[in-house]
Amino acid sequence: MFKKIAVCCISAACIFAGHFLGISVLCQLLGAFFQSFGSLLIFTFAYIALTLVIEPAEKIMILAIRRLRLRQWTTVLASDITAVLFLWTAVFTADEFLDDIFLSTSAEIVIAVSFFTVDKMLYPRLVYKP
Repeated sequence: MFKKIAVCCISAACIFAGHFLGISVLCQLLGAFFQSFGSLLIFTFAYIALTLVIEPAEKIMILAIRRLRLRQWTTVLASDITAVLFLWTAVFTADEFLDDIFLSTSAEIVIAVSFFTVDKMLYPRLVYKP
């Protein structure tokens, strides 16, 4: 039992560290303003928490899009755009919660698209077949 809990904690720490490194590198590259790495840690925690809250609604929207029985490429494109919009919503909301970090809208979109791209590369989904 303890081993399972330890593995879950280590996995969560690795995921948090990956998100923190990704966000800090992207903020440095995009020239975003943040007061300290502590505020960036809080931003990362807020982003991950918001993503966990928003993700069920994202999955429901994608399922609804797939049930519309559109053409395959239309469905895939609409699903991907929906996923990026929900990621951007989490980044935007986390940015608005904190006064210590200032991200421009383009920086928020670049962060959302970057995480979407990494998600697609690490976890490719099966091709939709109606």
